[in-house]
Amino acid sequence: MLYQLKSAHRGLLWAVLFVLFQKSLLPTDKLKEKTAQGDDESPHSRIRCPLCKWQPRASDRWFCGYSGPPENFIGCGTAWNTFDTRGVCPGCQHQWRWTACLRCHEYSLHEDWYAKDVE
Repeated sequence: MLYQLKSAHRGLLWAVLFVLFQKSLLPTDKLKEKTAQGDDESPHSRIRCPLCKWQPRASDRWFCGYSGPPENFIGCGTAWNTFDTRGVCPGCQHQWRWTACLRCHEYSLHEDWYAKDVE
C-alpha cells in the first residue's frame, strides 16, 4: 500500500514516522541528561562485581548458553543484559543463579552484584 501512494504522500508519511520515532527516544535521552547532571542514578550504577568491583554498562550482554560449574545449565542462546531482568533469561525464562563478570571472568551469585543500601 505504501508504494502506491504518491511520492508527496510517501514523503509526508516518512516524515511523520521519523518524528514519532524521535519522540520514542526522548525518555532515554531524559534519563541520560539526569544521570549526567547527577539528579538521578543510572539503573546500573548500583550494580558491581562482588569480586573486582567492575560495573557493567547497559550495553553489556550475557548469553544464555552452555554453562559448566557452578550453574551447570544448557541455555537457549539469547543475548541480553542480565541485570535488566534480574538474571532471568527473556528467551527461556531460566533464572540464572550465578553471573560471570565480563572483566575478571569469575562467577558470583547474581544477587551479590546488587549494592546493599546502608542504613
